[in-house]
Amino acid sequence: MTGATAFARRLEAVPRSVRRGASVFAVFAIWWALVRFGVAGFAFFVSPVETAAAVAAHLTGEPVADGGTIYLHAAYTTGRVLAGVGVAVTAAIPLGLLIGTRPRWERFLLPALEFLRPIPPIAWVPLVLVIFPTVRLGVVFVVFLGAFFPVLVNTVNGVRSVDDEYRRAAASLGAGDREVLRHVVLPSALPAIFTGVTIGVGLGWVTVIAAEMITGEYGLGHVVFQAYRLIDVESVVVGMIAVGFLGAASTALLSAAVERAAPWLEGAPTGVTR
Repeated sequence: MTGATAFARRLEAVPRSVRRGASVFAVFAIWWALVRFGVAGFAFFVSPVETAAAVAAHLTGEPVADGGTIYLHAAYTTGRVLAGVGVAVTAAIPLGLLIGTRPRWERFLLPALEFLRPIPPIAWVPLVLVIFPTVRLGVVFVVFLGAFFPVLVNTVNGVRSVDDEYRRAAASLGAGDREVLRHVVLPSALPAIFTGVTIGVGLGWVTVIAAEMITGEYGLGHVVFQAYRLIDVESVVVGMIAVGFLGAASTALLSAAVERAAPWLEGAPTGVTR
């Protein structure tokens, strides 16, 4: 047994909560060291202690950037992510199942979708500001675009990965197309679908922050950009921490939902971890 293998086994024996706590502590320790020793311009950055004080102040309701509490901005951003990702999942999963199981629809729909997929969602912002009646709807549409394609592609790939022997076995027992889809294809594709949803949620947070920076509406992206304009580094970091916290919370909630909805997938590579 090599030293690396022995170390890895000893590390696995450590409780998960301890390992995660050590990981977070390491991030803050590196952050403190970079600021303390002024590495690569970090001398102008805020320290973890200063950031903690700023977070505590904002949690008590102190306005951030150019107005509004952190709770107000977080509520706007979270609502846009929920709306955009929710619509994306609702549309992408049925469409992915259709494309994956029907070659005729694949030939008809996939070329257009593959043409649109490489376009960055943030590139749509100038258009949505003109097309949509309100900025809020435009930002939700940008989030939808960011989440839609990962869910769609993973759903299609999950359906294609289903062994044809399972389909034929179900058909030989008298199952029709709907029964095969419900009892064979969909359960087998669930790990890939959940992976796509996880990626979509992550990209939803990325795109909403970028869109809010450009559109100038309420939201955490607006907080970060306005704080940057005002050279308020503390508020920039507070906004970033809020995004990180909400993103991690959404992943944890998604993981819990997966375990409740599909407990037989425990240990499967769904991309959702806790």
